[in-house]
Amino acid sequence: MSKNKILLIVFGVLLAIYFGNKFLGSNNDRNFRDVLVELDTASVNKVVIEARANSHQPVEFIKEGGKWSVSNGAKKDDADKNSVKSIINSLIKLEPQRLVSNSEDKWAQYEVNDSLGTKVKMYAGDKELANLVVGKFNFNQQARTAATFVRLADEEEVYTVDGFLASTYNQEFNSFRDKTFVKTTPENLTSLKFDYAGDSSFVLNKVSDATTGSVWQVNGVEADSASVQKYLNGLRRLNQSDFADDFTPSEGAAYTLTIDGNNMNSIVVKGFMRDDEVILNSSLNSDAYFKKGSLNVFEKLFVSSQSFTSN
Repeated sequence: MSKNKILLIVFGVLLAIYFGNKFLGSNNDRNFRDVLVELDTASVNKVVIEARANSHQPVEFIKEGGKWSVSNGAKKDDADKNSVKSIINSLIKLEPQRLVSNSEDKWAQYEVNDSLGTKVKMYAGDKELANLVVGKFNFNQQARTAATFVRLADEEEVYTVDGFLASTYNQEFNSFRDKTFVKTTPENLTSLKFDYAGDSSFVLNKVSDATTGSVWQVNGVEADSASVQKYLNGLRRLNQSDFADDFTPSEGAAYTLTIDGNNMNSIVVKGFMRDDEVILNSSLNSDAYFKKGSLNVFEKLFVSSQSFTSN
């Protein structure tokens, strides 16, 4: 076979490959959209989530005056800032990894149908910015990566997207509420007033000292510095999650802790009695009442004066 004939054959094969790829597409070409949702987070002022974990009851987030609230229809509260941030930022640019199905028959398998999926809608005023159904997630143990199955509400296609979107959106109402209870900078604290029934009340305060610069005292008597520091460190951040929405105070608090310091507003924590149960409230989250719960917050806060004296 002549050299010219070989070159013609090679050229013909290359030409066939070129036009085959051009008109038929290669196996690696994407045959689905590049972006499912893309939003300007600053424009979002309303989010509605119907999560399976919340029995598909709508949870509505509203932004007013730069502040987010969350409501389930019966109860309205401040929204947890980190939850709102995660909810919105997860959809800044939602890109599909893979198209796994284009048939409604597979919706239940990937938990993106009405009974298993979590519906998420986002708005700028009355304008709908996003409307999707979040399904189950799949964790690849070998690759240590997570993917979530999602579907645009008005389409049949099911995609995988990167991350744990299911855990972000599929939560009960209380998970989205502000759980802040006590938050301080221990170094700035100067006075703690413990008001109890009877004669067990006391004041722990920081006073000037010629030798050390400052010293903590309990009712005028020097306190154990290590015990004080341990207690103050516990006030850095305390959250509560066991809401007592059925509680309304009928009488004054049985326990009151007033926390003061530099560069801060006073924090007042109150403990109310309901039968044999203590219900807690903090001025940092004044509309919320909490049960004592399993975090032992009551025991951590309302201590005796002996807790600050040397053994």
